[in-house]
Amino acid sequence: MRQTHEELEAVKRYVELPYLMTIIENDKKKIADSDMRMKSVYINHLDEIQGKVTAEIYKIKNYLKNNNIKIIEAVKTTDSLNVEYSIRGYIHKMVLLWSKVKVDVTLILTEYLRVDIAQLK
Repeated sequence: MRQTHEELEAVKRYVELPYLMTIIENDKKKIADSDMRMKSVYINHLDEIQGKVTAEIYKIKNYLKNNNIKIIEAVKTTDSLNVEYSIRGYIHKMVLLWSKVKVDVTLILTEYLRVDIAQLK
């Protein structure tokens, strides 16, 4: 049985969003340790984004559960993130190169920040 594009995207987003959470957490620590004058404003904004990401993860988790999709294993290597998952009992594998994960996470973050990716330098 074939997986749909929507199912594939849900799996990919579900395994990538935790990396966005880690990046945001690291950035919050760097801001907190900096001598920026308005750091509490930036940290608060990042906290709000983390809350939205957490809500999205929960929503995707429910989608996966309702559609009988299970993440069996996600293994990090130096080059990639290897994901094994099942959809309606059929096993699938996905290999995401870290360079692709970085691009995807950047695009997701620009969505949350409402930033035009074309404007970034």
